[in-house]
Amino acid sequence: GALFVEPVTDTIEMVYDDMEPEVPVIFLLSRGSDPTDGIIELCRKKKLPPPAVISLGEGQEPVALKAINAGIVNGTWVLLQNCELGL
Repeated sequence: GALFVEPVTDTIEMVYDDMEPEVPVIFLLSRGSDPTDGIIELCRKKKLPPPAVISLGEGQEPVALKAINAGIVNGTWVLLQNCELGL
């Protein structure tokens, strides 16, 4: 139905308001969309540390795992980009 074909117009702030610490947030992007700047700006507004930004691909799995583990311990965010390259 329409729910599945209409574009999502939620803002990063709206997503933040609905977040729970134990639940990852996944953005499925279309060509030309990139929430990175919005996420970094939200961190600035909320006085949060900037997220660790990791673009997955060859050899990046250990880097991503280290960042994820640090995020678990410190309560910080990790932004994994190009996840399809890690499959």
